[in-house]
Amino acid sequence: MLASIEQAIARRDPSSEAGAPASRGLRNFVADVRTSTPPITSIDLLPDGTTTLVFRLLDADRADLVVLGPQTRAIYKRVLRYLLTVQVIFRPGGAYPFFGVPMDELADRIVPARDLWGRRADALLEQLVAVGAGVTPDRARTRLYAIERALEGRLLGPDVFEPASAAVARAAVRRLALGGITVEETASALHVSPRNLRRAFSATVGVSPKQYARITRFQRVLSNVQVARGSWSEVALASGYCDQPHLVREFRELAGFSPVAFMKRRSTGGIERAAGRQTG
Repeated sequence: MLASIEQAIARRDPSSEAGAPASRGLRNFVADVRTSTPPITSIDLLPDGTTTLVFRLLDADRADLVVLGPQTRAIYKRVLRYLLTVQVIFRPGGAYPFFGVPMDELADRIVPARDLWGRRADALLEQLVAVGAGVTPDRARTRLYAIERALEGRLLGPDVFEPASAAVARAAVRRLALGGITVEETASALHVSPRNLRRAFSATVGVSPKQYARITRFQRVLSNVQVARGSWSEVALASGYCDQPHLVREFRELAGFSPVAFMKRRSTGGIERAAGRQTG
């Protein structure tokens, strides 16, 4: 893996569209990069299988840098005022090389980057603050590039976390994301035991294969309900549930609300649809 990463890092793409990392070497790992500015007063962190690195500029001299591990339950929270956030959102199964620990140690947690990177996190945070308090596009890009360079350094470092079973877990992510396949069938297709798949998946993705399958069904509901014109029963079947009660039960466990209550709160502003995941 590292040889191909070294080659890719040597080629930066300055014309990269917003939302994609400029570093081609990171694109297999990172789904999206984002910046956001106020006003955002409340956010929802919904389970989606991702892990996010978040830089938040609180004022001209204060900032923080944290890792949001993969969520297995939704979190709804108020957020403090800030000037700017920069977020690097890793693909499911894409964050494991960067933080030096099995990803299940980060599940449902908000962890200061310093706890994972030590002094290197402090140095990066100082660099990001030194860019200045302005929130102009140029300064946002400068911060993004600095974070990407730090992540590239993690990939090429001597302590990169690369479990032997990571390739199996990534293959399982792709299969389970499509739906219509059980964990046992996935393990059989990949020629591993269900137990070994669970171990590999937890270390690489941060949640179990069964939890990830539930999360992907939940995310399909959120997508399908935006375009569906039929009943909740039809949404349930289209999203991979056995029936509507199955959908309602799992939706409530993951989101904390029934589907109807969730959509009502979201449509009336009770749940702020923030652009990505943030801290408060």
